[in-house]
Amino acid sequence: MMRLPVGRKPMREYETVFVVQPEISEEGRQAILERLDAVLAKHEATRFELDDWGKRKLAYEIRKFQKGHYMALYYGHDGSVVPEVERSLRLDDSVLRFLTVQVTDELEDLEKRKADAAERERIQAEKAAARAREAEEIRARAAAEAQAAQEAQGEADDDESEATDDDSDEDAAEEEE
Repeated sequence: MMRLPVGRKPMREYETVFVVQPEISEEGRQAILERLDAVLAKHEATRFELDDWGKRKLAYEIRKFQKGHYMALYYGHDGSVVPEVERSLRLDDSVLRFLTVQVTDELEDLEKRKADAAERERIQAEKAAARAREAEEIRARAAAEAQAAQEAQGEADDDESEATDDDSDEDAAEEEE
């Protein structure tokens, strides 16, 4: 363990997991993150990464919500920023719950941790883009199938109307006789 100058606390890594209301828009979640980033910047803390876990079912109902949007924020500091981060979350009505834990006692290699976090966020962004492409392909496929079904239904209706016209022609001919 490295010796620090007197009066200086070691940098530790913290993880704050918080749950926001499920119907909050992407812009609302971004506003919460911007407030948290401002708190971290004010206290000269280092934000490593944000892990968006998405919407999940809650273990129990919180304020009449059965689902919530989970997010995890990882940052490094000596610890004095934690009460401010929690205060910011507590004051936001859209945050249902939060929990902060200390991940490491002392962060040895800050630059390595930053690089690891950047790599993880890059991989998450690639996976999110792939999921978005897959969702778009599924929507396009479903729209094409619906259109094909609608066209097939239209052709079937045309066939039925032609058959009905043939029957009425035959009925008219029988009446004339």
